[in-house]
Amino acid sequence: MRRQGVSGQKARTDMIARIIENLSRQVKAADLLRMLLEEEFAHLKGLSPQQVAGVEFSIQELLRQLAAERMSIRTAYRTLSPEAKRLTDVLPHFPKEERETALALFKTLDRLEQKCAKQAENNYKMALGLYDQNRSYLDFIQKKITPKKNVYSANGRFGAAASNPAFLRGRY
Repeated sequence: MRRQGVSGQKARTDMIARIIENLSRQVKAADLLRMLLEEEFAHLKGLSPQQVAGVEFSIQELLRQLAAERMSIRTAYRTLSPEAKRLTDVLPHFPKEERETALALFKTLDRLEQKCAKQAENNYKMALGLYDQNRSYLDFIQKKITPKKNVYSANGRFGAAASNPAFLRGRY
């Protein structure tokens, strides 16, 4: 019976270590995401669409990996406590030192996620502004190159504008 208690304690300690490692990886990933978003903003400001596209692929892959980490940590929470959904639900199972480490990592992660959200919003506004500006330029150019009435046609003749609507009668 004592053997199960020791192995159960070992499993719990291993699971706590996995949770802390997962939180640490998420902090590093969130910091990398912040840097990528800042880089994307710089490319948007520099009007470099090829570089924006390259950074965007990296951002999407990093977000996919972050989502996988989140699913993994939720599984670890449920392993420690079947009804657990959040870190705060499993913190009572942590020894004091690991609890403080986990809380510090969680606070850092939260702060980084807020920075990322603000930067993503700035990137969105910049991209939308550039889109609107380009759309306006295209509309302006299109209006300027569209032929007006009374212009020469492609074969060099003066094009006759269509007459106003009228009734047609089938006799001379």
